[in-house]
Amino acid sequence: MGMDTMPAAQAVEALIHDYGRLVFRVIFGVTGEWYESQDLTQETFVQAFKAIDAARQASGANFHAKAWLMRIALNNARQFRRRCRLVRFVPFSALRKEEQEESDADLVGERPAPVQPAGYGMGGAMEDPADLVAERDAVQRTVAQLPETLRLCLLLSVVGGMSSHEIARTLGLGEAAVRQRLSRARKLFQQLYLLESGEALTDGSSLTSQAEARDRRLTLAAHSRPAIAVSL
Repeated sequence: MGMDTMPAAQAVEALIHDYGRLVFRVIFGVTGEWYESQDLTQETFVQAFKAIDAARQASGANFHAKAWLMRIALNNARQFRRRCRLVRFVPFSALRKEEQEESDADLVGERPAPVQPAGYGMGGAMEDPADLVAERDAVQRTVAQLPETLRLCLLLSVVGGMSSHEIARTLGLGEAAVRQRLSRARKLFQQLYLLESGEALTDGSSLTSQAEARDRRLTLAAHSRPAIAVSL
């Protein structure tokens, strides 16, 4: 039974199995927020369950589940970022100091943020965890500096392993535009990373080889094993 003929619940279960980690990694790459990305991943698959029948009926034989799912995920991540920007305008200074301190204390007690979540970025058992954390943070800060149009293409390519054709379908762009954005994203990422991490081209390696190393580190930094348990 193909994806286009499966019952909605079964089809979304298959999407969770095939793309659950990918959805989380891409959302996390856009938001930079670990806990919120787990919630947004859950929400993505809940929305997929509600909308998949209509999407399959509208697209027919042209329904591409992965691209369709990634559009939902990216839309959720973008909406989260917009909400975060709006929150900055809330006049927190008007709150009484003791109320703010109480709120902060509650948040800290309720949601302790580990320096490195379990299983996150631990690609090599012999590597110093402190070095891995520093590397991950440098990559995340660098990705955050990229314009969104470039960041999304780079995340879908490096983290999602998607081809230019798949990225074009997901973002509603032409393949030539995607390839151009990827080229610009990789060059800018390389330049920003060198500044962010304090590295210099002193080892004789080329920009290309260092860019490939950055890609590997970006994939490592976005690696995760989120627990995805969606009730359908």
